[in-house]
Amino acid sequence: MKKIHESTVTHNIAAFICGLCLLLVLLITSFQAVCYWIPDWWRNEYAKYDTPSNVRGEMSLDDAVHVTEDMLEYCIGRLDTLDDTEATIDGVTRPFFTDREKSHLADCRVLFQKGLRARVIAILLLTAFAIYIYVHNGKEKTSALLAKGYLRSLAFIAVLTVIIAVLCVIDFTRAFTVFHHIFFDNDLWILYPDKDQLINIMQEDVFSDAAMWIAGIWLTVSALIAVLCVAVIIKGKRT
Repeated sequence: MKKIHESTVTHNIAAFICGLCLLLVLLITSFQAVCYWIPDWWRNEYAKYDTPSNVRGEMSLDDAVHVTEDMLEYCIGRLDTLDDTEATIDGVTRPFFTDREKSHLADCRVLFQKGLRARVIAILLLTAFAIYIYVHNGKEKTSALLAKGYLRSLAFIAVLTVIIAVLCVIDFTRAFTVFHHIFFDNDLWILYPDKDQLINIMQEDVFSDAAMWIAGIWLTVSALIAVLCVAVIIKGKRT
């Protein structure tokens, strides 16, 4: 009896880990979707907040979108350098990013790529633990275990998400600052509007909208999967 109990606990823990891994995969994919996959997302945001007018000097919306796309391509590893990224400001075409900005974006590039690697690791762990559960429980019981594990992990993450969301609503600037202190070990992320153009195009409102879009996509997909999990559990109880 004790061995059966220990086995059940182990399988439930494995299923919980599977749920956490799936939610991490969904989160990173939601982030990538907003930043890279939704057509004209950045253009629409920049038009919404009239971002070019926030830049020191006269700059077109096309140029603002162009430098942002180069920055994103660099961060994900599809562009080797930002040295050749130029924009026309006040009628003069010149390199857009300062050395400090490029150093900060190099840190962002490392963070982006760590996120992509974390997604691969999460997929591998999810697959390994799911196979482990399947080998010991068979198809039908595995489905129920994974469904329950996912719902438990979703509840756990949902609590954390609500806490973070409330903190962001109360003081987004504070939350934004804490985020950078957690993920960066230097002060290169502290940029100055009178010296660095990056902070002028990457407005706080744009960051806030991006966070809301990412959370919205993640929550929607997570909720749909939760509905499927509930259906699996109900079906299992009827059979």
